[in-house]
Amino acid sequence: RGCGRRRLVARAARGDVAHDRRRVQEPPLNRLRTFLQAMVHVIGDIVQSVGVCVAAALIWAFSDRWLDASGVSYWYRVDPVCTYLFSLLVLYSSYGTMSEAVHLLMAGVPSDINISEVRSRLKAIPSVVGAHDVHVWALSASKRNMWAHLTVSAGADSASVLHAAQRAAADFGCDHTCFQLESEGHICAALHCGPPDVAHDHSHA
Repeated sequence: RGCGRRRLVARAARGDVAHDRRRVQEPPLNRLRTFLQAMVHVIGDIVQSVGVCVAAALIWAFSDRWLDASGVSYWYRVDPVCTYLFSLLVLYSSYGTMSEAVHLLMAGVPSDINISEVRSRLKAIPSVVGAHDVHVWALSASKRNMWAHLTVSAGADSASVLHAAQRAAADFGCDHTCFQLESEGHICAALHCGPPDVAHDHSHA
């Protein structure tokens, strides 16, 4: 504390700090999305199987008709054409799942989270005068993390501020949090942060 600044890092994850241990359940919308993606995959497999059977039947029935210069039936081209079409079908039906997976792997902000709203909620906590370096990202559909630097007024009760911040994070579905408390008037020492009044949210896009 040589610089006169209080810094307290709280990790609200299973025993690190006593807090409301509300388990985050997977939202019904996510369960519905997963079910629909599975159904699309199953339907795609069925369509491909039917297509292969149809192609095989055409080749078997018309292999001696519509011959090219070398004596090979053009109906044999049905098989590679079906393969190409089914490849396009798989890419189309998998695009949504792949984009969501990439967004998750890149630690993107969940689609239902508004960083500005999160920051406003944190700033509404008593004794909190500013919030910056706010991050919210997901590890899975039901596991979310929140990180933020909170500037508090002099004489603030750190434990009360932390517990209030953890409750606010839980309302956004974040069950693992890390909050850093900084005294009002002091500049954050993190290299990517500036003074609280000019610092911006480093939200994962």
